Amino acid sequence: MSNSNKKYASKAGELKETDCHSDLKTVATIDKKEGEIFLLDNVNFGIHYKGNTMPLLPCNLPAALQKAGKKIIFSGAIKETKPEELWAGTPFVLTKAEEK
Repeated sequence: MSNSNKKYASKAGELKETDCHSDLKTVATIDKKEGEIFLLDNVNFGIHYKGNTMPLLPCNLPAALQKAGKKIIFSGAIKETKPEELWAGTPFVLTKAEEK
């Protein structure tokens, strides 16, 4: 029997294994939002979600979710950016992610 139709869901602790943006202060959190993955450039992915004009740039997006157009339910931490920093979106660390 094939598991090809099984949808991805992060396991406890899996997303915390990547220590990314630990040097940036958390300014807000998101809990159980619906979003869509998009391709920012040829190697980086972002998340668009309703009610937000600036896309999120997750530093720990699992490979299973790295496909433009994929719908997800996610939670995580929005990180601080300084005025002198140029980002294509808002730095973000996922704490939970699952395919919708």
